[in-house]
Amino acid sequence: MRKLLTAGLAGMAAVMIMTGCGAKDEAKTATKSDAKAGIVLGEYKNVSVTVVKPSVSDEELDARIETVLGGYATWDAVDRAAEEGDRVNIDYKGLKDGVAFEGGTAEGYNLVLGSGSFIDGFEDGLIGAAAGEQRNLNLTFPENYQSEELAGQDVVFEVTVNEVAEKHTPELTEAFVAENFPDLGTVDAYKEDLRQQMLDSKQQQSDQQRNAELLSAIVEDSEITCATEDVDEIYDQQINYYTTMASLYGLELADYASVMGMDEDTFRTEVRNIAELTVKQNMVLDEVAKKEGLKVEDADRQALAEEYKDVYESVDDMIEQAGAENVDRAILSEKALQVIVDNADITTVDGIDVAE
Repeated sequence: MRKLLTAGLAGMAAVMIMTGCGAKDEAKTATKSDAKAGIVLGEYKNVSVTVVKPSVSDEELDARIETVLGGYATWDAVDRAAEEGDRVNIDYKGLKDGVAFEGGTAEGYNLVLGSGSFIDGFEDGLIGAAAGEQRNLNLTFPENYQSEELAGQDVVFEVTVNEVAEKHTPELTEAFVAENFPDLGTVDAYKEDLRQQMLDSKQQQSDQQRNAELLSAIVEDSEITCATEDVDEIYDQQINYYTTMASLYGLELADYASVMGMDEDTFRTEVRNIAELTVKQNMVLDEVAKKEGLKVEDADRQALAEEYKDVYESVDDMIEQAGAENVDRAILSEKALQVIVDNADITTVDGIDVAE
């Protein structure tokens, strides 16, 4: 079940860092020691929480439709000079002091002018170029460029334009819907279906936020000591997750922390705070399950396997890969959370939309 739990923890940790939830009293900075686990559970029924009823505005729907239609856009070659928004197919070679530098050469590369994919001046330097034209672009890498060898350095890019293409985005018509969404058939039906998808997504996020607030309130009302090894495990998982995510963009963890508005030490402290809070929330759920006498039935395992059928072929496969203890704990945690929600004092208000 670690595969399933890790993914969930990653998402919750990201949300909490972005919103600063890790800085609350219930998530005081953890230090490495030989702390042992213990809990005196606080009140877990009639916990008050306010949630915003999600809605989808016409403007949001139109924006999503525009995004969807963009995915069906075509690029058609044109016999004219390139303009911003056009796509150019190019060969290029980057030279520093007359010598090609690593990672600065490509052939047949598709670049949308104005996308900001290249360093300043590169895309602007191709505005007005036509297919078959060659241009030399004298540019300077930014001082904070990720490659120390190129940061702040003057270079020349030799660029050949192979093709200029113009983007054509389809309109949302009955014919478009019939061709691409035949099960829906009409524009009105498509819009209604898309609106419902967006609403479902917002409702899911609203539910997650509600659950997090309920658990945080119970944690605050409880006396909990976390086992250091449990905190360390989740902390290490999260640091590995963020390090991997950063590396996909050619960044170090310190760069990722900077994007989040922190230095690396502060970021690591926040991650550890969140790891401690996550352990406390898991302990709360375990204790609620015990007090409520919750049990795991075969039908529960079957339902979980069905939910994750893209990961596991069957219940037996799930148990073999995830471990029977992890599977049952995940089920009990979900049941305990439902007890908390079912007995919560929930106030629903209209107004501010839940962010997607």
